[in-house]
Amino acid sequence: MKSFFVAFLLFVCSVSFSQQTSGRLTLITDTKIYPVETLNFDGVIYVEAMQFFKGLEFYIHSEYGYLITEYDSVTIEITSDNPFVKLKNNKINQEEIYQLTSIPKLKDNRKLYIPLKEIASVINIYSKRNLQFISSTRIRVTDKAGELIVKKHETPVKILSVSIKEGDEKSEIRILSDRKIENLYNYYRGKDLFIYLWNVQTKTDSVIENDNWSILKSISIKNEKDFVQFSISLNKDETVSEMMKGKSENEIIIRIAERDFGSWYIMESEHFKLIYRDAHSHLADYLLKSAETSFKALSRFFNFHPNEKIIINTYDVNDYGFAATTSVPQNYIRLEIEPLEPGYEVVPYNERYHWLLSHELVHVFVNDMDSDFEDALRKIFGKVNPDKTQPLTTLYSLITNHNRYTPRWHQEAIAVFFETWLSGGYGRTLGNFDEMYFRTRVADGIDFPTENEIEEVESHETVLLEHLFYMYGARFLSHLAIKYGAEKVIEWFDTKKSEFYPSYKGKFYDVFGKSFYDEWKEFFEKEIEFQKSNIQILNSIKTTDIRYISKEPFGWVGQPYFDKKNNSVHFVYHQSGKLASMATLNLSDGSLIDFRSLPSPSMIQVASTAFDEEYNNFFYTTNNNQLYRDVHLFNLSQKKHRELFPDSRTGHLTVSPNTHELFGVRHSSGKVSLVKSKYPYLILETLTVFPLGDEIQQLAVNPSGDLLAAVIHKVTGEQSIILIDLNKLNKGEELKYLIITSEGTPENISWSGDGKSLYWNAYTNGVSNIYKMNFDDGKIIPLTHTIKGLFRPIEISKNSLFAFEYSIEGFIPVIVPNKSVEKLPAINYLGQNILKKSPEVAEWMIKYDEGNIEQYKIGDEKRYYSLNNLNIQTFIPVITGFQDRKVLGIFAHITDPLLIQEFVLETGVSPFKEKNQKLRYHLRTKYNFKQKFSLAFDHNAPDFYDLFNKRKKSLLGNRSAIGYTDYIIYDNPLKIKYNSELSVYTGVKFINDNLLEIKIPDFAVFKTELDVRDLRKTIGSVDWENGNQFRFNIIAYASTPESPKYAVGTYAEWDNYNLYLFKHNTLHLKLSAGYHKTDPELLQGYFYFGGFGNREIENEPVKQFEKVFRFPGVPIYSIATDKFLKLMISNNLPPIRIPNIEIFSQSLKNINISVYTQGLLANAELSKKWIDIGAQVNFMFNHWSNLESTFSAGIAKAWWDNGNNWEWFLSYKLLKD
Repeated sequence: MKSFFVAFLLFVCSVSFSQQTSGRLTLITDTKIYPVETLNFDGVIYVEAMQFFKGLEFYIHSEYGYLITEYDSVTIEITSDNPFVKLKNNKINQEEIYQLTSIPKLKDNRKLYIPLKEIASVINIYSKRNLQFISSTRIRVTDKAGELIVKKHETPVKILSVSIKEGDEKSEIRILSDRKIENLYNYYRGKDLFIYLWNVQTKTDSVIENDNWSILKSISIKNEKDFVQFSISLNKDETVSEMMKGKSENEIIIRIAERDFGSWYIMESEHFKLIYRDAHSHLADYLLKSAETSFKALSRFFNFHPNEKIIINTYDVNDYGFAATTSVPQNYIRLEIEPLEPGYEVVPYNERYHWLLSHELVHVFVNDMDSDFEDALRKIFGKVNPDKTQPLTTLYSLITNHNRYTPRWHQEAIAVFFETWLSGGYGRTLGNFDEMYFRTRVADGIDFPTENEIEEVESHETVLLEHLFYMYGARFLSHLAIKYGAEKVIEWFDTKKSEFYPSYKGKFYDVFGKSFYDEWKEFFEKEIEFQKSNIQILNSIKTTDIRYISKEPFGWVGQPYFDKKNNSVHFVYHQSGKLASMATLNLSDGSLIDFRSLPSPSMIQVASTAFDEEYNNFFYTTNNNQLYRDVHLFNLSQKKHRELFPDSRTGHLTVSPNTHELFGVRHSSGKVSLVKSKYPYLILETLTVFPLGDEIQQLAVNPSGDLLAAVIHKVTGEQSIILIDLNKLNKGEELKYLIITSEGTPENISWSGDGKSLYWNAYTNGVSNIYKMNFDDGKIIPLTHTIKGLFRPIEISKNSLFAFEYSIEGFIPVIVPNKSVEKLPAINYLGQNILKKSPEVAEWMIKYDEGNIEQYKIGDEKRYYSLNNLNIQTFIPVITGFQDRKVLGIFAHITDPLLIQEFVLETGVSPFKEKNQKLRYHLRTKYNFKQKFSLAFDHNAPDFYDLFNKRKKSLLGNRSAIGYTDYIIYDNPLKIKYNSELSVYTGVKFINDNLLEIKIPDFAVFKTELDVRDLRKTIGSVDWENGNQFRFNIIAYASTPESPKYAVGTYAEWDNYNLYLFKHNTLHLKLSAGYHKTDPELLQGYFYFGGFGNREIENEPVKQFEKVFRFPGVPIYSIATDKFLKLMISNNLPPIRIPNIEIFSQSLKNINISVYTQGLLANAELSKKWIDIGAQVNFMFNHWSNLESTFSAGIAKAWWDNGNNWEWFLSYKLLKD
């Protein structure tokens, strides 16, 4: 009987083990990644012992079923089928036995597999190696730091000298002390800067002033009890400050510059030009070194030799960083230097600048590579950028930059592939969020989209928007790399000199020998199979019982806050088809009440928020997706709003329940600082500044107000939950923190009501679950086991937690038990399987060379002069039109990289049967300075669209113009813009598309407009859906001084947009009125109404019926009046998206329909009252994935006194606005 039981047990074990799935994990060091084979056995990850210890750089001796390994005098002995691990410290000759709960196993009688989690614990406890789980299959490997000895100084630091170096756009204050100043912080009060140096003294209080200073006004230095205070009064309203180490550690430099309004500087290396503001100069060397290192790495894979230096242009005008790239008309990378938006590990990264530059440089390499034929055309025409004023530029662009015109998912696929492996596994190819998305799609039985559905539907209508391009592109390339290998993947994107404009689908067949469509289908079949195996692993253990408060997904959500008095939860959310809002969710009945609309949400976090339950104050930020964040307060009881800190660049808010202090994180010049504001929130004080690259986020103060929990993301990619003692920090002591956990990218912290526990979510087993640490015993326990993912936990009782469950359409509010689960089975990652087919990708990790900077050929910093950097971007022969004539000529575009100087020229002759030599020559020119000041001169100006249209817009005669445009307020969504232009016309015979002959050919026009708009869209929209726009215009006309005639007038427009009935159904009201005091001889001075306005071939916005002087149903320009009042009511229906209609890279993007009616009161001869009703349909097309056009059709009928008329039109608009 005993032998039968043993045989049965061995049989069960062998069957179970043989059924497990194999995979890969990566060990990530500072210089390399090591792939290690894994087996997933009932959700327990086993690793192949030899590879694992080799990756850890342990000495290894192995025999059949036995392994001995050593690192730094610690020996570990492991035997198969034996749970006992023998440990020996050779230095002190001490042995110990450690018992494993999972037994090491032999596979195929040769490879020893050991339980990952338990062996990692052994190594962390007994060796000097430190293993940190980034996810279940990514481990960060470091050596444990030695004991930190901090030398304490009883006496204060003494300031030896203070010197000031003042420039036009920056000032430097140098403080020299007798030893290092350990702790300092700064804050702005109004426009003045205050700096506190703790444990520092100066001999005497003093004031430094100089009337010749530009930025500085005065500096007051004052001794306090525990610190020295520098009060720096400034002349400039907008400045940015930075504190850095000087020539020695005893010197501090405080640099103050105008906030991104100062001069530009340039620094060059072998392959790059870096253009930056002075406030970014501390990054210059590092960015160029990073770029050159990435360039060198990518050059191993692509035969790319750029004909020009790649431009990197740094900006700091947003609170979240990003990068964008174009290869037309030059290779240009825009780099926003702030930390990336965190959350859910949507974007896994390590050192952000190098990570971003590696990603963007892949775009440059792939898009700028050319064939011999394409290279020859570039030498003649350059790389032409499409310009809707001259659509022939589109054809030139297609033949001079062919690789640019592929779908966005295709563009991002290869960039994500390299971003991951060049950074040692930090990238979306191995990302937890991507795994969750595809697993959830399979778990919920949602069909996978075609590539056209991704481009035309899902990337517009779902909450992930354009992030889907990165996800599906990366996933498809992972599938290809697993099946065919990384070398084949690269070959698909590599352009050979002998090729002649291959399509990406045609080249796919050449490289892989299979139809793209068949492979796409197989890609999803394999993905479904892979995710079903993961779901089976997760279902091997009973999942957590979840109670749904609502079945409706809320899209992206912010941090929730429990309101005990009302048994409700407050949070912000952003759904598809709905404006972002702040809301209260009733936990009793699931009802939701929006208490305030939220303008300018960000994609992932929506907004930074905090809630003070005692005062019922809800804090939130605006300008979350662009510009500098503002901090606001809304009192839920009194329904009163207060803006606390405009443009403070502060987010990740939390409020102390005890002291009511508001804490936050500020971004500035690429650095992160911890700030606070005491009640009643008048100033923000800086508590500490973190080293460049370390990013603190997601703050949470405990109920007693003495501990601050936070998430910190390090340059290594490690993300941890930390605890900060606020009492010590408030006393000015050096910042120190305790790391709670670094496993599974932990985030979204919250405290228990009694302050004895901390909650968070993490991807420790590859799925986001909820974890809890009890401070009484220091243990971390998992509270949930789920298939999809749970986020943002908060305690609502001792027995229950509120959280959000992930779904494809966003996050769903749920309640889960507050109790531990026994086991969390680990999933497999698709990206790890790439290492099986192509283990060489583990060697791609970029190794930084901190050697001599001269190897990068980095030059000196120089002032950027736009005139010195002008380039001919486009110079092409064109055919264009002038009324009924065909014009042969040249189109040229000259500009510098920053568009400070821009010159556009189109000139030509009309050689065909030209009788009047005065009409033979044509010129259209325009010069822009900083995109604000403009000069223009036209002589019989050509117009391409005159070649096709009955109504000719090109103007006979001359026009000279000077203009100015600027913003008074640019604070999304509120923008107040004004523009003014003075134009002088000579020899003009006709106006209004050459349909109205005028009596006075020489005249001047002055027009100024104030445009105030506060407009918003929802996810999935194609036009404005909410808000108001007001435009006020003044126009003056004057004839020549010899026979002066004058006319002056004004008109105003008010547009109102509102959603109603259902998603994307918009009611648009437009009210306008105007008055002209004119001269009958000066016909230019009247208002002219009528017509749709759309020509047969068009470059104007397609909905011209919305313009103030359009009135469909009546012949165009037929209603002349000196005063008017007009009302339009329009209903813009939701867009209709019909995917999979494509032929030769031309596809239908969407169809949008509008119906409307208008009423007009005018002082016209034919009638005083007019009314019409009409409809318009627009078919938007996508060409070569990067170009758009629109076919429009409209019909309308108008009625007036004793008359009526029908009008219809067909029009085709080239390119998009």
